[in-house]
Amino acid sequence: MSQKKNPAEEFVFEFYDDDYAESLEKSELEIIEKYKNVDFNGNLNEEQLEIVNNIKGPMLIIAGAGSGKTRTIVYSVAKLLVSGVKPSEIMLVTFTNKAAKEMIKRVEILLGKRPKGIWAGTFHSMGNRFLRKYAKTLGLKPNFTIMDQTDSKGLMKLAINQANVKELEERFPSSVVAKNILSFSINCNKSIREVILWKYPQFDNDKIITKLKEVLNIYKTKKARDNLVDFDDLLIFWNRLLDERMVAKSIAQRIKYVLVDEYQDTNYIQDEIISKIVKQNANQNVMAVGDDAQSIYAFRGANFENILNFEKKYKDCKRYVITYNYRSVPQILDLANDSIKHNKKQHEKSMKPARPEGETPYQVNVGDEWDQARFITSQILKLRTDDYDFSEMAVLCRAGFHLLQIELELQAKNIPYEVRAGIAFFEKAHIKDLLAHLRIIENPYDEI
Repeated sequence: MSQKKNPAEEFVFEFYDDDYAESLEKSELEIIEKYKNVDFNGNLNEEQLEIVNNIKGPMLIIAGAGSGKTRTIVYSVAKLLVSGVKPSEIMLVTFTNKAAKEMIKRVEILLGKRPKGIWAGTFHSMGNRFLRKYAKTLGLKPNFTIMDQTDSKGLMKLAINQANVKELEERFPSSVVAKNILSFSINCNKSIREVILWKYPQFDNDKIITKLKEVLNIYKTKKARDNLVDFDDLLIFWNRLLDERMVAKSIAQRIKYVLVDEYQDTNYIQDEIISKIVKQNANQNVMAVGDDAQSIYAFRGANFENILNFEKKYKDCKRYVITYNYRSVPQILDLANDSIKHNKKQHEKSMKPARPEGETPYQVNVGDEWDQARFITSQILKLRTDDYDFSEMAVLCRAGFHLLQIELELQAKNIPYEVRAGIAFFEKAHIKDLLAHLRIIENPYDEI
């Protein structure tokens, strides 16, 4: 008869392979011996090294753009392992699973051995893993299905149809908008009416709001009936799990250090989740890394106030600022520093260049989008005559739709290009169809 495992062991054996589970029996001295050759002093600057050498308790790391933030996180994880912390006691939360994999890969390269068992991934992927383990605690079945956005939209459409909104049909939110309203309500801790006043004031009508709440309840019921969860549910249920005393205690027995990347882009519920995990730990070992000046996901419900208020939330929180920028020349940093200093709410910082002098940025005022496109393409051709390759040039836009005129000008001047985000204008289905018709008109024998 096999010996019964305690909750902490059961927790680990459930998630990790047998080889790793067995490795937990190794002593801290063996772990330290395995990883002792990492050169921290030679590979980090003074600011980074101070952070890596003081990983204990709550820490706020303000890491400006190009300051080696990822390096600091990677070496922090390595330092914990070198100090005898077991991989399964570390949670690394990032905003993409790709980023998590890259960081763990760097840790592997640094240590010369893959540290199996580190909790690394997005909030949603972590939530999924916890829910698979503790689904029954919340009345879920462990084999629940996660709906993607298309599935969620389809189910919401069914809920709208079932609620019979015909008398309000012309003014009622679409399935996409209804799902967005629900998502903002969850992630920002706002009521349905508050979200509507904030994001969709055209639906500020008592009848519409009452009917919308009915639709959302139907949506919720259908999910429960069919054992479905959407992306927001992964966070909702994870947050609820942490209110269950035995579950929270079991998790706290295993996870001793929490590192969160891009903290400026966390939302209300993500901030709550981190707080509940950390406060189960007597030492409250949490490292929040980010930069309030780089918050870009407000449109998804992110709240940069989370990073501004982090020190107030955790007693004796230590604050570090990484100021050396390895990416930009002094002229660009001067421009950035001068701009950022006008932010009304911020952690004050002034980035310092690690690179030598370069070209000064300049602003060009143009008449309209077409003038802008013509200017950009003319500069590209000028740089090409100066022997720069096209692959060394990039055009950045705030949104994909701003590329339209630029793409047309690039085509007109026979400049090769590649769109790295979204779909290139000439690759869009309706544009390809139109071009195909034009080619047939020009050449009736064109079979392509």
